[in-house]
Amino acid sequence: MFSCFYPTRGALPPGRWLLTATLLLATTASHAQGTATGRPLSLNEALELARTQAPHLQAKAYQVQAAEADIALTKTQRLPSVRLSGQVSYGSNNAVAGTMLPIGTIIPSSGSLSGVNSYNAVFGSMGTALAEWSPVTFGQYPAQQARAEAARSYAQADADNELFTQQLRVAQTYLDLLATQSLRQVREQDVRRVAVLKKTITRLALNGLRPGVDSTLARAAEAQSRLALVSAQEQEADRQARLSTLLGQPGATWQPDTLYNRTLPPALVPPTATHPTLGLQQRAVDLGQARETVIRRQYRPRISLLGATWGRGSGLGYNGQTDYGLAGAAPTRFNYAVGVGVVFDLLDWPRVQAQAKAENLRTQGLQAEYRQQQLELSNQATLAEQRLTLAAERARQGPLQLAAARQAFRQKLALYNAGLATVVDVTQALYGLQQAEQDQVLTANAAWQAVLLQTAAAGDFSFFFTHVTP
Repeated sequence: MFSCFYPTRGALPPGRWLLTATLLLATTASHAQGTATGRPLSLNEALELARTQAPHLQAKAYQVQAAEADIALTKTQRLPSVRLSGQVSYGSNNAVAGTMLPIGTIIPSSGSLSGVNSYNAVFGSMGTALAEWSPVTFGQYPAQQARAEAARSYAQADADNELFTQQLRVAQTYLDLLATQSLRQVREQDVRRVAVLKKTITRLALNGLRPGVDSTLARAAEAQSRLALVSAQEQEADRQARLSTLLGQPGATWQPDTLYNRTLPPALVPPTATHPTLGLQQRAVDLGQARETVIRRQYRPRISLLGATWGRGSGLGYNGQTDYGLAGAAPTRFNYAVGVGVVFDLLDWPRVQAQAKAENLRTQGLQAEYRQQQLELSNQATLAEQRLTLAAERARQGPLQLAAARQAFRQKLALYNAGLATVVDVTQALYGLQQAEQDQVLTANAAWQAVLLQTAAAGDFSFFFTHVTP
């Protein structure tokens, strides 16, 4: 498959054939997959776990339910109110004539003007039932109802957008975890390969077949490969923890489906769908407009139907006699009244106008954010298409790069065995092989990352799975 120079055993000095054979075997083994660890997890399973277990998605669901409860609360505002009250008091009755303005807490003193100031106290009682219903509000009730429904639509759009965003986070972390696991496997196999290189070069140096500096450089290459492995392991642990957090599963480890490292997605046209983020922005605009309508209609009058009945008891008799006993606490006189009332705050117009203007400006800001979001999604879709095209080109060039890197490494190794190259030449070729192997294992993953970016721009997560071969 590859055109390269294969040295024969008889052409090499003693000990060097071992170096060539072991390194070639290690190079071939570095392309194999390592043993999977963790619980096998498909992307569909990950998305379902996140949907049902993620606490912040549950919080969004509660917010939707709260908005629905607010709609029910708004509907109750049309119901009449009936307030019952009663009291039994013990106090003096020195009444005076005059008018009091309704401010603060007023304690009325009923009865006729007394001739002298007396502190003798008697019992009294008062019981009332007051009913009020405002059937005519000139559009205030419908505006409040529309605002509550707009708030519910916003809460639902917020939950839908959060679910879509969560799916993107899960898929992104899922692919990142698969990439870091593949990178870690490449690093592990590279550590084994470099360990063989160091061991053999050290043996040759001890036998005087190579200078001692070669063994020092080999040890440095081994240390560097182990540090690269540690870095890959740290990245994998970070992705494992992040995915467990997104799935609401503490302390779990996962093994994603290697399909996304083995196959390339076909080129498909994203569907035309309403993006959840744009839907959320539109619902925010609708809610702002509904709030502005409520504010403007606050200035309209309210017509109410009133009805009341009450009973009164007093220790002071109609003939001026005073009963200092508890008999005065019993109601002795009863009344009723019905009427129609109108409430209209004539000078409230400047306040309402200022509030409405502020809300209108906030709504215009939301509309500008909507246009900004449209622009970002359009550019994101263009970028996703470009990345997918570049990923396809990378998939075509990756095998060529890997084949060339392997051939270069074998040739440098052969030259080193023949005394025509230094250990630095071999390690440089080794680093080129490492990079080529890394690029190769990440090629398909990068293509799926581009598809995920297309999905994020399209706003329809089912588009991602249309690329998966059943």
